[in-house]
Amino acid sequence: MQKNRVLFITYDLSGYYKNIPKGLEKHFKTVESFNIATLHFKYKNIFQHLYSALYKIFKKQKLKNYYKLQPIIESTEGKTYDYIIIVRPDLFFDSQLLELKEKTDNFIAYYHDSINNIPRKKDVISYFDRVYSYEKKDVKEYGLQFLPNFIYLDNYTKSDKISFDGFTILSKDYRLELLKKIAQFFKQKNLSYKFLVQSDKEQKESDLVDFIVERQNNEQVLKQISACNFIIDVHKYGIQDGLTFRVFESLFFEKKLITSNKDIASYDFYDLNNIFIIDPDQEVFIPKTFLSEPYKELPKSIYDQYHYNNWIKAILK
Repeated sequence: MQKNRVLFITYDLSGYYKNIPKGLEKHFKTVESFNIATLHFKYKNIFQHLYSALYKIFKKQKLKNYYKLQPIIESTEGKTYDYIIIVRPDLFFDSQLLELKEKTDNFIAYYHDSINNIPRKKDVISYFDRVYSYEKKDVKEYGLQFLPNFIYLDNYTKSDKISFDGFTILSKDYRLELLKKIAQFFKQKNLSYKFLVQSDKEQKESDLVDFIVERQNNEQVLKQISACNFIIDVHKYGIQDGLTFRVFESLFFEKKLITSNKDIASYDFYDLNNIFIIDPDQEVFIPKTFLSEPYKELPKSIYDQYHYNNWIKAILK
């Protein structure tokens, strides 16, 4: 039986949550959704801008976020919801979260970043009836409920043509050193690859990776994933160990995964044939058998368990 109304709020630059409102329509008569990443705000005058700058210095919060998110709060006036679900609630001010909490008996948060990475997430836990996290360490330390990321794709025309063996894209940070080691291994083994490293500033040309300034949209990334044999997942080791969406793209596209995340071995979809774990502190060596053997298809029951429709069911339990 469908419930009446749900409010879903996310911060999504990559389209990972694009299908969640569609999935929620199976459970609710009315689905209201907002993507904070698409909202824009312009200061009314120099004084408002100056006040916001001072507020950030003394209060350690971006007042611009308050102004930008306030239209969401105002849109809920006079309404109640069966569920309110927020991804990245740390962007809201406490007063805004309290207003939303009053409008539902099921105030839910989902964290796809660790508290170590975004400390304010710890501060807002108490406002919610349930907080789900993809980070096992946070689940244990803060009494959250574990829920990994998900396969966010349904229909996508997969490429029949392979353009290169390995592919990844990441932002320029400390992970670059490991990516370069992987690139060196690929070169030694005459494996083709496309390793994109995004930086807001021009970088010195490298013979191991390709630096880019312009951010690629998810459609561009998916096209390249579809055209490779191996997806490379260099996660933010030492900061967070929750499984990235790159892992779930490998499940959807049925591509082999080379990852730095050793915790992946604890998941039921882990298969030595499909997933190879590298140690960031060691030299990179990937066995020939892993590189040559075809992808082993997952049982449908396991695949479905990580689909976004099942993620929604878990949130609504």
